[in-house]
Amino acid sequence: MDLRDRVAVVTGGAAGAGRVVGSALAARGAVVLVADADGERCAEAVAAIQRDGGRADPVVVDVCADDAAEVLVAAASRLGPLGVLVNNAGGWGSAARRFPDAVPGEWGRVLDLNLRAPMLLTQAVLAPLRAAGGGAVVNVASGAGLDLSPYGSPEYGAAKAGLIRFTAAVAGLRDSHGVRVTCVVPGWIGLGRAHAQLAAMPPEERAQVPPFVPPELVADSVVALAEDVDLAGRVLVLRGGRPPELLDPAPFE
Repeated sequence: MDLRDRVAVVTGGAAGAGRVVGSALAARGAVVLVADADGERCAEAVAAIQRDGGRADPVVVDVCADDAAEVLVAAASRLGPLGVLVNNAGGWGSAARRFPDAVPGEWGRVLDLNLRAPMLLTQAVLAPLRAAGGGAVVNVASGAGLDLSPYGSPEYGAAKAGLIRFTAAVAGLRDSHGVRVTCVVPGWIGLGRAHAQLAAMPPEERAQVPPFVPPELVADSVVALAEDVDLAGRVLVLRGGRPPELLDPAPFE
């Protein structure tokens, strides 16, 4: 799919991997709608894209808000025909406690951010993408959703596992709506915070950590999935120090 002049919505696009994804989409000619709850960082991300010759616009929105889908679709429609939704917003949430110490409202917010919001936004963009001649949704999950070892935020791992399964489950949207839904599953992304956390670890623990996944690889993978008209319902795993792996969609036996 040619991204030139198509609108690409990137949730959580003001910082981290989302900011790199937005820049990569803009470099391919897309008009990037940087969607984020942080207005100041949102404006900074847009300005950076524009300095590089790209086109971008900000929209300040909490993807968990009741009107988030309506706000994003309306903002995108003002920029041109919708082409891509990148469900990148996510994280452990702001609560200090994790399951089982967290109360249901706290861990439920993490499920909302990492799974319910992407599902709602995907549902909301089906009609505008179809009207524009088709398009793509790229979900950004996490290796926490594939790993079977203990994890610090069970609610986050469960939500990302759900996002991966959701992606594969809606492969049929390509035929019914002209919308290809795919998913990128990165390991620990080499952002500034990750490097700081690694440096704070004891040497023996640090030695067990696999290589970081470069943010640029995540961004390039998102762009590739958005452009590839042959992939739908597919999951691309990015493990540090290894080649990308497109998971086999064969039925479980």
